[in-house]
Amino acid sequence: MILACNLAFLAVCIFTGTIKKWERFYKTMLYLSFCNLLYNLLCRDYKLWVYIPDFLMNHVNADLLNTFVLLPSVAMLFLGYLPASKRSTKVVYYLAWVAGFSTLEYIWYVYGSMVYDHGWNLVFSILFYFAMFYALELHHKSIKKALWFSLVVTTLIIIAFHVPVWL
Repeated sequence: MILACNLAFLAVCIFTGTIKKWERFYKTMLYLSFCNLLYNLLCRDYKLWVYIPDFLMNHVNADLLNTFVLLPSVAMLFLGYLPASKRSTKVVYYLAWVAGFSTLEYIWYVYGSMVYDHGWNLVFSILFYFAMFYALELHHKSIKKALWFSLVVTTLIIIAFHVPVWL
């Protein structure tokens, strides 16, 4: 299921032509992938969620696939179609992406493709998706503001879920 979702997002990027604009979104694609890699580093022994993929994969392979295929595709699609005007249109756009990602995660959870741990659940994922999509647009406009925002969100998650981070 995880492999199929990655391929589907990549296919949408290709068929819509969004992939042709990859250079425009490159920094934000790297930012999103970096954030996912940072999660895996900080939570390496204390995962809040773990992928249980099918089809000859393990959590590490699935997460690397998500890091280098799914997340860059999402960044391109999200930013490529982000409405430039009308606040109400943007709100609906954000809600649609959060709802879509939450639904996808719920399906993965129900079908056993992912499990939660250490108090994390779908409600926290939904809140995280609000932050993630906000951070994508913020990063595209202002890298410094996005980095500060990410630092705050990361710190809150570490504190709230007692992630044992030793620096």
